[in-house]
Amino acid sequence: MQSRNEADPARVEALLTLLQDEDLKVASLAMEQFLNLGQVTEKTIAEFQEAQDPRLRCRIHQLSTILQRRNARKEFIDGIRQERISLWDGILQVTALYDPLAQLEPVHKGIAEMVRLLQSTEITTPRIAALMRDQEFTVPEEDILDVELFLVDQVFETRYGSAPLLCALAQHLAAQVEWSLTTVLHMGRFCLIDRDHLLLDPVEGWHISKLGGDDKIHPCGRRDVLLDVLLQLFLIALVEGHLRDLYHFGDLLTALNGFTVEDLPFPLGREKPPVSEPAG
Repeated sequence: MQSRNEADPARVEALLTLLQDEDLKVASLAMEQFLNLGQVTEKTIAEFQEAQDPRLRCRIHQLSTILQRRNARKEFIDGIRQERISLWDGILQVTALYDPLAQLEPVHKGIAEMVRLLQSTEITTPRIAALMRDQEFTVPEEDILDVELFLVDQVFETRYGSAPLLCALAQHLAAQVEWSLTTVLHMGRFCLIDRDHLLLDPVEGWHISKLGGDDKIHPCGRRDVLLDVLLQLFLIALVEGHLRDLYHFGDLLTALNGFTVEDLPFPLGREKPPVSEPAG
Protein backbone atom coordinates (compact mmCIF):
# COMPACT_ATOMS: atom_id res chain seq x y z
CA MET A 1 0.00 0.00 0.00
CA GLN A 2 1.31 3.44 -0.96
CA SER A 3 1.76 5.91 1.92
CA ARG A 4 0.71 9.58 1.87
CA ASN A 5 4.38 10.45 1.48
CA GLU A 6 4.75 8.48 -1.73
CA ALA A 7 2.43 7.54 -4.57
CA ASP A 8 2.37 5.41 -7.67
CA PRO A 9 4.06 7.52 -10.39
CA ALA A 10 1.51 6.25 -12.90
CA ARG A 11 -1.32 7.52 -10.70
CA VAL A 12 0.32 10.93 -10.32
CA GLU A 13 0.80 11.13 -14.08
CA ALA A 14 -2.85 10.21 -14.65
CA LEU A 15 -4.01 12.88 -12.18
CA LEU A 16 -1.82 15.47 -13.90
CA THR A 17 -3.48 14.60 -17.21
CA LEU A 18 -6.94 14.98 -15.64
CA LEU A 19 -5.86 18.27 -14.07
CA GLN A 20 -5.41 19.65 -17.60
CA ASP A 21 -8.86 18.57 -18.75
CA GLU A 22 -11.07 21.27 -20.29
CA ASP A 23 -13.96 20.14 -18.10
CA LEU A 24 -13.64 21.95 -14.74
CA LYS A 25 -15.53 19.15 -12.98
CA VAL A 26 -12.93 16.63 -14.11
CA ALA A 27 -10.10 18.93 -13.04
CA SER A 28 -11.78 19.51 -9.65
CA LEU A 29 -12.01 15.77 -9.03
CA ALA A 30 -8.31 15.44 -9.86
CA MET A 31 -7.50 18.26 -7.40
CA GLU A 32 -9.45 16.49 -4.67
CA GLN A 33 -7.48 13.31 -5.32
CA PHE A 34 -4.20 15.24 -5.19
CA LEU A 35 -5.17 16.83 -1.87
CA ASN A 36 -5.45 13.36 -0.34
CA LEU A 37 -1.87 12.45 -1.26
CA GLY A 38 -0.12 14.28 1.59
CA GLN A 39 3.47 15.29 0.85
CA VAL A 40 3.12 14.05 -2.72
CA THR A 41 0.85 17.04 -3.34
CA GLU A 42 3.49 19.49 -2.11
CA LYS A 43 6.17 17.83 -4.27
CA THR A 44 3.90 17.94 -7.32
CA ILE A 45 3.14 21.63 -6.79
CA ALA A 46 6.85 22.45 -6.43
CA GLU A 47 7.67 20.51 -9.60
CA PHE A 48 4.92 21.84 -11.87
CA GLN A 49 4.17 25.36 -10.62
CA GLU A 50 6.19 26.75 -13.53
CA ALA A 51 4.92 24.23 -16.08
CA GLN A 52 5.04 25.24 -19.75
CA ASP A 53 1.39 24.37 -20.31
CA PRO A 54 -0.63 27.44 -19.19
CA ARG A 55 -3.69 25.42 -18.16
CA LEU A 56 -1.65 23.01 -16.04
CA ARG A 57 0.24 25.93 -14.49
CA CYS A 58 -3.04 27.65 -13.62
CA ARG A 59 -4.54 24.49 -12.11
CA ILE A 60 -1.38 23.83 -10.09
CA HIS A 61 -1.59 27.36 -8.66
CA GLN A 62 -5.24 26.74 -7.78
CA LEU A 63 -4.24 23.51 -6.10
CA SER A 64 -1.56 25.34 -4.13
CA THR A 65 -4.05 27.97 -2.92
CA ILE A 66 -6.52 25.31 -1.77
CA LEU A 67 -3.77 23.41 0.05
CA GLN A 68 -2.58 26.57 1.81
CA ARG A 69 -6.11 27.36 3.00
CA ARG A 70 -6.64 23.81 4.24
CA ASN A 71 -3.35 23.86 6.12
CA ALA A 72 -4.21 27.26 7.64
CA ARG A 73 -7.62 25.95 8.70
CA LYS A 74 -6.04 22.92 10.35
CA GLU A 75 -3.45 25.08 12.12
CA PHE A 76 -6.21 27.38 13.44
CA ILE A 77 -8.41 24.55 14.72
CA ASP A 78 -5.50 22.62 16.26
CA GLY A 79 -4.16 25.80 17.83
CA ILE A 80 -7.45 26.51 19.60
CA ARG A 81 -8.01 22.92 20.68
CA GLN A 82 -4.51 22.64 22.10
CA GLU A 83 -4.47 26.24 23.42
CA ARG A 84 -1.33 27.03 21.42
CA ILE A 85 -2.50 30.40 20.10
CA SER A 86 -3.45 33.56 21.93
CA LEU A 87 -6.81 35.26 21.55
CA TRP A 88 -5.28 37.98 19.39
CA ASP A 89 -3.51 35.47 17.14
CA GLY A 90 -6.85 33.70 16.75
CA ILE A 91 -8.52 36.97 15.74
CA LEU A 92 -5.79 37.54 13.13
CA GLN A 93 -6.20 34.00 11.80
CA VAL A 94 -9.98 34.40 11.48
CA THR A 95 -9.34 37.39 9.21
CA ALA A 96 -6.66 35.58 7.19
CA LEU A 97 -8.85 32.50 6.74
CA TYR A 98 -11.73 34.64 5.50
CA ASP A 99 -9.54 36.72 3.19
CA PRO A 100 -6.08 35.29 2.42
CA LEU A 101 -5.23 38.59 0.69
CA ALA A 102 -5.99 40.71 3.77
CA GLN A 103 -3.26 43.28 4.44
CA LEU A 104 -2.19 42.70 8.03
CA GLU A 105 1.09 44.63 7.94
CA PRO A 106 -0.67 47.96 8.73
CA VAL A 107 -2.26 46.20 11.72
CA HIS A 108 1.11 45.10 13.07
CA LYS A 109 2.56 48.59 12.54
CA GLY A 110 -0.44 50.18 14.24
CA ILE A 111 -0.10 47.93 17.26
CA ALA A 112 3.63 48.65 17.53
CA GLU A 113 2.91 52.39 17.54
CA MET A 114 0.20 52.03 20.21
CA VAL A 115 2.53 49.98 22.39
CA ARG A 116 5.15 52.71 22.01
CA LEU A 117 2.62 55.31 23.16
CA LEU A 118 1.68 53.20 26.17
CA GLN A 119 5.30 52.69 27.16
CA SER A 120 5.89 56.45 27.23
CA THR A 121 3.65 56.89 30.28
CA GLU A 122 2.65 55.06 33.45
CA ILE A 123 0.55 51.99 32.61
CA THR A 124 -2.95 52.01 34.10
CA THR A 125 -6.35 50.81 32.95
CA PRO A 126 -7.55 54.43 32.48
CA ARG A 127 -4.46 55.04 30.29
CA ILE A 128 -5.35 52.08 28.08
CA ALA A 129 -8.96 53.27 27.86
CA ALA A 130 -7.77 56.76 26.91
CA LEU A 131 -5.53 55.33 24.19
CA MET A 132 -8.41 53.34 22.68
CA ARG A 133 -10.53 56.51 22.65
CA ASP A 134 -7.69 58.59 21.20
CA GLN A 135 -7.24 56.01 18.45
CA GLU A 136 -11.03 56.22 17.84
CA PHE A 137 -11.70 52.50 18.14
CA THR A 138 -15.48 52.45 18.47
CA VAL A 139 -18.35 49.97 18.69
CA PRO A 140 -21.16 51.23 16.40
CA GLU A 141 -24.11 52.68 18.29
CA GLU A 142 -26.59 50.68 16.24
CA ASP A 143 -26.59 46.91 16.56
CA ILE A 144 -25.71 46.18 12.93
CA LEU A 145 -24.70 42.98 11.22
CA ASP A 146 -21.54 43.71 9.26
CA VAL A 147 -18.75 41.23 8.60
CA GLU A 148 -16.17 44.05 8.53
CA LEU A 149 -16.70 44.66 12.25
CA PHE A 150 -15.06 41.27 12.90
CA LEU A 151 -12.16 41.51 10.42
CA VAL A 152 -9.12 43.11 11.99
CA ASP A 153 -7.74 44.72 8.82
CA GLN A 154 -11.06 46.46 8.21
CA VAL A 155 -11.34 47.51 11.86
CA PHE A 156 -7.95 49.20 11.71
CA GLU A 157 -8.96 50.98 8.51
CA THR A 158 -12.40 52.23 9.66
CA ARG A 159 -11.85 52.23 13.46
CA TYR A 160 -15.26 50.58 13.88
CA GLY A 161 -15.28 47.11 15.40
CA SER A 162 -17.32 44.60 17.33
CA ALA A 163 -17.05 44.54 21.12
CA PRO A 164 -15.28 41.15 21.30
CA LEU A 165 -12.68 42.18 18.71
CA LEU A 166 -11.97 45.52 20.40
CA CYS A 167 -11.72 43.80 23.78
CA ALA A 168 -9.21 41.36 22.27
CA LEU A 169 -7.22 44.30 20.86
CA ALA A 170 -7.12 46.19 24.18
CA GLN A 171 -6.23 43.00 26.05
CA HIS A 172 -3.40 42.31 23.58
CA LEU A 173 -2.04 45.85 23.95
CA ALA A 174 -2.15 45.54 27.74
CA ALA A 175 -0.26 42.25 27.60
CA GLN A 176 2.50 43.87 25.53
CA VAL A 177 3.18 46.28 28.42
CA GLU A 178 2.67 43.61 31.12
CA TRP A 179 -0.71 44.88 32.27
CA SER A 180 -3.40 42.30 33.01
CA LEU A 181 -6.88 42.64 31.52
CA THR A 182 -9.44 39.85 31.31
CA THR A 183 -12.31 39.62 28.85
CA VAL A 184 -15.66 39.10 30.59
CA LEU A 185 -19.37 39.16 29.86
CA HIS A 186 -21.18 41.81 31.88
CA MET A 187 -24.91 42.39 31.38
CA GLY A 188 -24.69 40.48 28.10
CA ARG A 189 -21.83 42.59 26.72
CA PHE A 190 -18.14 41.92 26.19
CA CYS A 191 -16.06 44.08 28.55
CA LEU A 192 -12.64 43.99 30.22
CA ILE A 193 -11.78 43.84 33.90
CA ASP A 194 -8.47 44.50 35.62
CA ARG A 195 -7.00 43.17 38.88
CA ASP A 196 -8.54 46.07 40.82
CA HIS A 197 -12.04 45.17 39.53
CA LEU A 198 -12.24 48.16 37.23
CA LEU A 199 -14.63 47.38 34.37
CA LEU A 200 -13.80 48.74 30.92
CA ASP A 201 -16.77 48.86 28.51
CA PRO A 202 -16.01 49.47 24.80
CA VAL A 203 -19.72 49.77 23.97
CA GLU A 204 -19.95 52.81 26.27
CA GLY A 205 -16.99 54.62 24.74
CA TRP A 206 -14.46 52.79 26.92
CA HIS A 207 -16.22 53.94 30.08
CA ILE A 208 -14.62 52.75 33.34
CA SER A 209 -16.62 51.76 36.41
CA LYS A 210 -15.88 49.98 39.67
CA LEU A 211 -17.56 46.60 40.02
CA GLY A 212 -19.86 46.33 43.00
CA GLY A 213 -20.44 43.29 45.14
CA ASP A 214 -23.73 42.52 43.37
CA ASP A 215 -22.36 42.84 39.84
CA LYS A 216 -22.30 39.57 37.94
CA ILE A 217 -19.56 38.83 35.43
CA HIS A 218 -18.55 35.75 33.46
CA PRO A 219 -14.83 35.41 32.57
CA CYS A 220 -14.29 34.43 28.93
CA GLY A 221 -11.43 32.26 27.70
CA ARG A 222 -9.91 32.66 24.25
CA ARG A 223 -12.05 29.80 22.92
CA ASP A 224 -15.23 31.47 24.21
CA VAL A 225 -14.44 34.76 22.47
CA LEU A 226 -13.37 33.15 19.19
CA LEU A 227 -16.46 30.94 19.09
CA ASP A 228 -18.63 34.02 19.62
CA VAL A 229 -16.86 35.83 16.77
CA LEU A 230 -17.31 32.86 14.44
CA LEU A 231 -20.95 32.48 15.46
CA GLN A 232 -21.65 36.16 14.74
CA LEU A 233 -20.00 35.83 11.34
CA PHE A 234 -22.05 32.69 10.65
CA LEU A 235 -25.27 34.56 11.52
CA ILE A 236 -24.31 37.48 9.28
CA ALA A 237 -23.75 35.09 6.38
CA LEU A 238 -27.09 33.41 7.11
CA VAL A 239 -29.03 36.70 7.19
CA GLU A 240 -27.35 38.06 4.07
CA GLY A 241 -27.58 34.78 2.18
CA HIS A 242 -23.85 34.48 1.46
CA LEU A 243 -23.55 30.74 0.91
CA ARG A 244 -19.75 30.68 0.62
CA ASP A 245 -19.34 32.49 3.96
CA LEU A 246 -22.07 30.38 5.52
CA TYR A 247 -20.22 27.19 4.66
CA HIS A 248 -16.82 28.64 5.63
CA PHE A 249 -17.83 29.77 9.12
CA GLY A 250 -20.11 26.77 9.64
CA ASP A 251 -17.18 24.49 8.83
CA LEU A 252 -14.96 26.19 11.44
CA LEU A 253 -17.68 26.22 14.10
CA THR A 254 -18.59 22.57 13.66
CA ALA A 255 -14.95 21.43 13.55
CA LEU A 256 -14.23 23.24 16.83
CA ASN A 257 -17.24 21.55 18.41
CA GLY A 258 -16.43 18.04 17.27
CA PHE A 259 -18.76 17.50 14.34
CA THR A 260 -19.04 18.43 10.64
CA VAL A 261 -21.09 20.75 8.47
CA GLU A 262 -22.98 17.73 7.18
CA ASP A 263 -24.43 17.29 10.68
CA LEU A 264 -26.13 20.70 10.46
CA PRO A 265 -29.78 20.97 9.36
CA PHE A 266 -30.54 20.90 5.65
CA PRO A 267 -29.81 22.72 3.32
CA LEU A 268 -26.33 23.38 4.81
CA GLY A 269 -26.03 19.79 5.98
CA ARG A 270 -27.26 16.60 4.44
CA GLU A 271 -30.97 16.18 3.90
CA LYS A 272 -32.27 13.58 6.32
CA PRO A 273 -34.48 10.83 4.90
CA PRO A 274 -38.15 11.21 5.89
CA VAL A 275 -39.17 9.30 9.00
CA SER A 276 -41.74 6.72 8.07
CA GLU A 277 -44.73 6.52 10.36
CA PRO A 278 -45.50 3.14 11.85
CA ALA A 279 -48.18 1.20 10.04
CA GLY A 280 -51.50 0.65 11.62
